Amino acid sequence: MLKDFFKVTSKINIPSVLIGGLALPAYDVVRTTIDIDLAICVKKQAKLNKLVDLLAKNHIETKQNPKMNHDLFTIFSKRNEAEDWLKPCDAFDWDKEMLKRIKKFKENYQVLAIEDFIMTKLARADRTPVDHQDILQLLIINIDEIDWDYLHCRLDWIKMKDEFESIIDAFTLEVDSEFENKAKRILKNYKNPVKD
Repeated sequence: MLKDFFKVTSKINIPSVLIGGLALPAYDVVRTTIDIDLAICVKKQAKLNKLVDLLAKNHIETKQNPKMNHDLFTIFSKRNEAEDWLKPCDAFDWDKEMLKRIKKFKENYQVLAIEDFIMTKLARADRTPVDHQDILQLLIINIDEIDWDYLHCRLDWIKMKDEFESIIDAFTLEVDSEFENKAKRILKNYKNPVKD
């Protein structure tokens, strides 16, 4: 399903990304999930209709009649089901910077920049402790890849700096020296982002 989905969205120039737990391996974090979550950036109903038609021709169907004012619609193939979101997170919409920073993952799959992906975890209305753990893992594993300045911009953009800081307070815990060293680096990078 995913291969065909991305082939169709690419063919008709609809930016699309994996989001949720299935996208975590793109950032070197592995967690099992059975959910398939996708996000597309489509601005006109005619283009959304075209997407639904082309997906159906590739044996990916929906029982819904997606509209631009909907948050999501569900698509089905013979073996899979996925939620297809019309924006990357229920708390915010697509913007030019986010679209510009989409990155390739495997064959023709795409994901958000890590900083934007963290925002989708942070800003969701139904955020859970698993999302907090994902954020912490993303920071630990990707400490040297994160554009800390951009992360600050995104936190300001979604007005979630306080929530983010409460999550990274976990890095003030004293556990073991390796963890403490990484935690100190993350907090230092966050507090003093290096500008390129």
